[in-house]
Amino acid sequence: MPEDLTELNLPPEETAFFFDFDGTLAEIVEDPAAVAIDATVRHALHALFALSGGAVAIVSGREIDTLDGFLAPLRLPLGGAHGSERRDSSGRLHRVEADEPAIERLAAELEDVARRHDGLLVERKRLSVALHYRRRPDLESTCRAAARAAASPGVTLLEGKMVVELKLSGRTKGDLIADFMAEEPFRGRRPIFFGDDVTDEDGFRALPQWQGIGVKVGQGQTAAAHRIADPAALRAWLQRFADRNGTRRVELAS
Repeated sequence: MPEDLTELNLPPEETAFFFDFDGTLAEIVEDPAAVAIDATVRHALHALFALSGGAVAIVSGREIDTLDGFLAPLRLPLGGAHGSERRDSSGRLHRVEADEPAIERLAAELEDVARRHDGLLVERKRLSVALHYRRRPDLESTCRAAARAAASPGVTLLEGKMVVELKLSGRTKGDLIADFMAEEPFRGRRPIFFGDDVTDEDGFRALPQWQGIGVKVGQGQTAAAHRIADPAALRAWLQRFADRNGTRRVELAS
């Protein structure tokens, strides 16, 4: 059963907070470009950032530039592209080098599938290509088969919620969390990671080395020890956590 997480002992000055984005902080929508997060989420994250001394990071399949657009004017440490890029707490950017010809080949194969079936959406990223079928759930087996056929040595296949993604880097969200945990202000803290999809399981599996806490958002099998019902429940928990720890509402610069 979903929990309200009130029993967790999370002193902000001793905890490192990690969040997935889609399906966790934001609701999943048919068009990935149409995602929006409420201003209350930004304020709660801003408050949590202040409470924790900056030990808050988003760990997502989205690219960093895209995440910044959704979170603006909030600017946080970010892990993007399922592990392939990261902006640390000092603002330095770390990226896996892109293989543009390989990305073009993968994009061409998935775009061919999308041309043959209405309702599919191809999303190109710097180090991966995603095929979304949320508008056509009846084409799940077709999309997954096409992605498996397009995969080759050096290409990682990710199968998420109504999406398949071909990724050149073998890095994961677990690697991102480990990178952050090796640096200030995250080092020496107990991490908690909130995520909803199969790609978040790598993050959950990495947590025991720091006695960390995994929280699954929504249904499905998971390595996380805790669960919360949905993004709305997580947003409410975030606000309660900030209020309970005595944080005044701090206005974000526009």
